[in-house]
Amino acid sequence: MIIVYESKTGFTKKYADMLAAKTGFKAYSVKNFANAGLYDEITFLGWMKAGSIQGLSKIRKSRIVAVCGSGTARTAEPSPEEVATRNKIMGLPFFYLRGGCFPLSELKGMDKLLMTFFLKMLKKRKDKDEELEESISTIEFGYDGVKEENLEPVLAWISAR
Repeated sequence: MIIVYESKTGFTKKYADMLAAKTGFKAYSVKNFANAGLYDEITFLGWMKAGSIQGLSKIRKSRIVAVCGSGTARTAEPSPEEVATRNKIMGLPFFYLRGGCFPLSELKGMDKLLMTFFLKMLKKRKDKDEELEESISTIEFGYDGVKEENLEPVLAWISAR
């Protein structure tokens, strides 16, 4: 088995590197995947954007046996089932890994513009709960939720194979 990942800000890459260290599997970015071999089984890790797992479409024809999505929320949004349906991975093990994001002040271009707009929208909501306040803080100040313990379900699945 090999690990293939798509990472924009480095949080998903951290998980891929941790998983490689724990399993002894080689990890490849999607860009370098062509050199990895087409017949290997793949555990794919990609960052999530609005419930869509980034990079997955680039290796869709490969032998994907499990998928991990990395995002800033506490749980997969809108739900693990909806993520599986949206990404056409029903029947494959799906694992959500809480990742992270850079503070708004460090973002650039379209990312900064979209997140600024989203932050303003969140701050205007009157029904703020703990989860919404956490989202606001995450966008403003950044967050790194990458932890080895988050890989435990993935490692348990690999061990059980």
